[in-house]
Amino acid sequence: MNEEKIAEIDYEQYDPSNILVWDKYIEIGTERKDLEKAVLKRNIPYLIESEKGQGKTLLVHTICKQNNIALVTEPVGSGTTKYDLIGNREINRDGTVFRLGLLPTAIEVANHYGHALLYGDDANSQDHDIQRWWNSICDGRSSIVANGKTYKLNEGCKLSIVWTVNPITYAGINTMTEDLRSRFIGRAWAYPKSEDIDRIMNWENINESSVKAPLLKFVQDVYAMRVKGEVEYALSIRDISQFLNHYRTNLDINVKEQKAYSTDILRDTLREVFLIKYSDPSEREFIRVRASDTFGVNI
Repeated sequence: MNEEKIAEIDYEQYDPSNILVWDKYIEIGTERKDLEKAVLKRNIPYLIESEKGQGKTLLVHTICKQNNIALVTEPVGSGTTKYDLIGNREINRDGTVFRLGLLPTAIEVANHYGHALLYGDDANSQDHDIQRWWNSICDGRSSIVANGKTYKLNEGCKLSIVWTVNPITYAGINTMTEDLRSRFIGRAWAYPKSEDIDRIMNWENINESSVKAPLLKFVQDVYAMRVKGEVEYALSIRDISQFLNHYRTNLDINVKEQKAYSTDILRDTLREVFLIKYSDPSEREFIRVRASDTFGVNI
């Protein structure tokens, strides 16, 4: 009986030289050192739990790029199936082939490059019965069975596994199964303090009293509201960066059009960057009132 043909893997797409790093990651604490140490040692899968928009994905890309580690990442979520992870048969003009899924592909990429990182972003959104397919690749076996064959690491090769998850308090967030979570080490990143945000943001052309100070207060106030369950969305590092960039853009437009500075710039930036994040009308109104009071503008 002839062995079923396996579709070829395009190894070039996982080449470390092709990894995109779109911004500079600025450490808040020791989170970069902790993750990099875990990735380079590759002895236990690593879990990062944090609010959205804190740079988890950027940090993973940065570490892989700088350490010449192949990166294997595909979207996983509630629609992920066993076949996405393990593989399935396809029919093409040459007949039937078996195309490897995410997990055996990661092992083969690690064998090809010597070290690969398998990244699952918001991976706990996978259904529980699907999460269990990760068990054998996340423990001492470091292997997966696909199409009747066991895929495992070659001697001297390493496969690091990193998952990122949002806090369980987020709406629609699934939990990790206990048996899978027990296979991970990791860290829960704290929400950044005002002094952390102050240090890592670009405050160029941002007025200290009318924008920066109220912005830092507003961000912490909104996070406190989410902790108390008054809103479902906390403002992230990404949101704050969007606000500052959009605010500067609006200032530049005023300069080009030779217009004097107006509080309309601040009002419009708050509307377009922050209020739009809230789909629930009552939450949006709650945030509008708080922003108006904090920044002293009529939104």
